[in-house]
Amino acid sequence: MKERNVALYYTLLYTAIVMFLWIVFKPFFQICLFSFILVMLVDAIASLLKKFFRLKRKRIATILAMVVFFFLFAWALVEVLPKAFTQLADFYNLVSKVIREKAWQEYLAQQEGLAKLLNDLADFLVPYLDKLLEFVLKWIAANVPNFLVVTFFTILCGIYASFHAGAIARFIPNLYPATCRSFVDGFVNDFKVSMRRFIGVLVLNAMIVGLAFGVLFTFLSPRYAPLIGIWAFVTNLIPIVGVPLELVPILLFSLTLGLGTLLWVFVFAFIVHLFVFVLFFEVTKTTMRVNPVLMILSIALGGMLFGFAGVFVGAPMAAYATIFYKHFLKARFEET
Repeated sequence: MKERNVALYYTLLYTAIVMFLWIVFKPFFQICLFSFILVMLVDAIASLLKKFFRLKRKRIATILAMVVFFFLFAWALVEVLPKAFTQLADFYNLVSKVIREKAWQEYLAQQEGLAKLLNDLADFLVPYLDKLLEFVLKWIAANVPNFLVVTFFTILCGIYASFHAGAIARFIPNLYPATCRSFVDGFVNDFKVSMRRFIGVLVLNAMIVGLAFGVLFTFLSPRYAPLIGIWAFVTNLIPIVGVPLELVPILLFSLTLGLGTLLWVFVFAFIVHLFVFVLFFEVTKTTMRVNPVLMILSIALGGMLFGFAGVFVGAPMAAYATIFYKHFLKARFEET
């Protein structure tokens, strides 16, 4: 069908333009990415508030959602962040002590091969521990200006887009010739629904893991339980790649509580992450109709193209490719 082909070519053109801008201008990519995430989060909160309070106007629900979101954001900055930095410093000193003193030797006296491997790893890491603080301070100083610019425009774009998300979605078909806009409407609506579901399951998984580790360490080490719970929540907002970032410091800390505790924490982490992985991939497969293999490859490709922030767009890229195939390529292949 001619109209479908026109929509296909225009979509490929706009996709190429956006990808070019994202690759060349990384701050622009970050602003687009985090603004999109902010809009999706506010939209999800607004939908819950609208149903719970039976609000008739979406704008009122959006205003309340923005108030809730920025209240929690401000609370985290004022209350949680300073305490987290304090506990993080103590946590770093503790993990550093474990590495310097090679605390695992007494537990692995009978496992000479494993003990030697860990000792060699510790000897390799010790010189870098002294330089870590200097590196972090230099990295912060170098990235603060870019961070402030990205944060400012993310909040600005996120607020504007949250109130005008419907108008923006309705405007997108106007970028296409009138004859093919019906195809574009379905494409945009499907992608919007997929992103809502993706953000929802991502936040749900992060909450499950964060609460699970927070509760576990309430019994093992109450002092660090809030920090570990928050760390698990934040890192699990990063699809798949966030899991190693989460587990390495948690397992190192668990070693200070004994080898038996380390093994139990490892088993606990395996069970929790197996559950959330199955949940994540089942939801993406059934509701977003995205193949898990395509999802993993897209996350890897996003990281290669856009760096660390690119892992956030891996799942949206997979959803976009799947919906693009469904609306434009599938019918074209069946016709030929």
